[in-house]
Amino acid sequence: MTVTVFSGGAGSGKTYQLMQKLAEVIAETPLEIGSKVLALTFMHGARRRLDDRLARVPGIERRYECATLDSFAARLVRRWQSLATQEHYGEPRESEYEETCRVAAALLNHRRVVLWVKASYPILIIDEAQDLSANRLDVVRHLASELTTLIAADEFQCLDGDLRPNPAWGWLQTQEDHVKLERTMRTNVDSLLNAAAALRSGLDLPIGPRFSVRATANAALASTFLSNQIAWKVREKSLAVISPVVKAFAEETVMTSATKATKQGNGPYRVDWEQAEEKVVEALLARIVAPAVATPAEALEAVRATGNQGLYDEFANWVDRLIRTKRDVAISREMLSAAVKQICASRVRFQRSSDFGYKAMSVHRAKNREFDHVVVLWPAATPGDSEQKRRLLYNAVTRAKVECLVLVQAKKHIDAPPFKQ
Repeated sequence: MTVTVFSGGAGSGKTYQLMQKLAEVIAETPLEIGSKVLALTFMHGARRRLDDRLARVPGIERRYECATLDSFAARLVRRWQSLATQEHYGEPRESEYEETCRVAAALLNHRRVVLWVKASYPILIIDEAQDLSANRLDVVRHLASELTTLIAADEFQCLDGDLRPNPAWGWLQTQEDHVKLERTMRTNVDSLLNAAAALRSGLDLPIGPRFSVRATANAALASTFLSNQIAWKVREKSLAVISPVVKAFAEETVMTSATKATKQGNGPYRVDWEQAEEKVVEALLARIVAPAVATPAEALEAVRATGNQGLYDEFANWVDRLIRTKRDVAISREMLSAAVKQICASRVRFQRSSDFGYKAMSVHRAKNREFDHVVVLWPAATPGDSEQKRRLLYNAVTRAKVECLVLVQAKKHIDAPPFKQ
């Protein structure tokens, strides 16, 4: 079948073009009864935003399924477990994402498995394809052999150093129908456009009226810049405080801005951190104190003690199902943790986030999002070589539509990459 690729920098309209092309495909060949579009991406946040875009595609009428590639791979492995066992592909746990994708790719090497997918999903959408590992790419390549496939990617937005050279990008460049988007649609602010272009090209970072870099040796000074920026520039518009490293400098800056006013009387301003799902689950598990091997009652009491009623209710349902299928039930710490992780993952799939208001997040969480104003907190301990730092800063700066302020903890770093080459 056909593969169409849209590539381009941040804000160039890749996802928009995906949706336009999808509408054309559906208009030319309407979906049959029972068929859906399969849309896959890497992170749950990106999945939710892609879901919102798909809902507005003319002619689709909610006939689509939007999922992370890992969850799709896990479902495929469950459905074809007997074949995986027969072929000795292995039996990974669902939490072993890379292994699950490896087994899924091996299964999809059988044409009948691909045709089974195609019977329900004749059209495949892949967003953020630059983040595909080799195993995940194999899943996509096998599906693309039969499904009409539409893909969006930008190699420079890949932040995983292990994906260089980028396996997905190498494959995408071989596709004949590859549309390269040159124009940035997110902003028309020259200083932001020039900064983004310089970061991609490895040039000295130009300063302009709405793009500035300031040295702020400590969190107290950085919080003053942040609060003044909110008071003088942001006001009621959206703001993202973005940092490549969410540790002392970034956390203290946001906390100080939320608790103290500046000498100019600006603030305090509350900016809430968005945490990665993995960290939320880790913190939750740390609060669950249970024996190494617990009875159902002990496990239930340990989860109840967290005070998270929603988690407790779903965990109680899991325990009830366990009791009904097994006569003697002993719940190990590993079983308890796996159940809690699965419950949290299911809840994340249905959460909706908003990009309005004031938010703080890592560069990774900011990907594929846009805000009116961005304040980048650049700690002295920012890791990576010069190219990795360019990619990190690019992914932060290009979230801004109106203005971006970069606060650099170590003044000497302003004369080094990614600011000066």
